[in-house]
Amino acid sequence: MTYTEQIRESKRVLGLIEGLKDKEVLEFAYGKGFKGEPNKYSLKCYIDATGDISYSVWSYMSGMNVGSLTKTRVHCYSYDMMSQRTNYSFKLWEMETGLTIDK
Repeated sequence: MTYTEQIRESKRVLGLIEGLKDKEVLEFAYGKGFKGEPNKYSLKCYIDATGDISYSVWSYMSGMNVGSLTKTRVHCYSYDMMSQRTNYSFKLWEMETGLTIDK
C-alpha cells in the first residue's frame, strides 16, 4: 500500500479521533490475539483547562499515552516500573471502529 493510499484509508478513523470531546472514548479492534479473536482497545480523549488535547489507549487494565497522532498512525508509549520506555504504533487504516465491545 502506498503512502497516499494509507492516508486515504486513514482519514475516517483520524476524523473520529480528532472529533472526540473531553472524556469521550473511541472503541476499536486492532490485530488478532492468541486465540484468533480481535484485540479490543479504547482511545480516550482528555482536554485540560488551557485547551490542550491529549489521548491514551487502554486495553483492559493496561494503557499507553499517545505521544503523537499523524495522518496514518497513532504513536504510543509507556514506562514500566524500571523506567523502561515501550513504544508502539497503531496503523489507522487497520483499526476497526463502530464495534460493540464488552468491557
